[in-house]
Amino acid sequence: MKKPFVIILSIVIVIILICISVFIYIKSTYLNENEIKDIILKDTGLTENEIYFDEIDLEMEDNHYDVSIYYNNKEYDYKIDAKNGKIIYNDFKLNTNQTNTQTNITLEEAQKIALEHAKANNNDVTFTESKLDYDDNRQIYDIEFIYNNKEYNYEIDVITSEILSYDQDNIR
Repeated sequence: MKKPFVIILSIVIVIILICISVFIYIKSTYLNENEIKDIILKDTGLTENEIYFDEIDLEMEDNHYDVSIYYNNKEYDYKIDAKNGKIIYNDFKLNTNQTNTQTNITLEEAQKIALEHAKANNNDVTFTESKLDYDDNRQIYDIEFIYNNKEYNYEIDVITSEILSYDQDNIR
């Protein structure tokens, strides 16, 4: 009865040691996600507030990271060597003409657009949520507030300032 227990315990210990070894190998060999973000930020010349990191996937068999980012409502891809951080591929091209003609609205401007649409005054509402978000590959502001016993929800395009969706619900 003791022998099967010892064999099973030995197998479990070996599996745990293998898992720990793989974890240590990955941590000591590959760059982490924050280091990958820093490489992309340096390459683009942008800040973390301007870029949305959609996916950062480590492809261990090829020793690289596949990264998808969004900037100005466009998706860009990067392939970065997971060990030394060298950029293998990217399709990010900063079009200076585009960035000069497109002006992102601020969160406060988005709130003002929502309030004007709801025919509300800033002093009469309670904002419950106001944040930058992504929806359908588009950078938006998600604005929610309470006004006259109703909850208002808005999605406003960051670049065009267009109201993409809105609704209002009675509060009980």
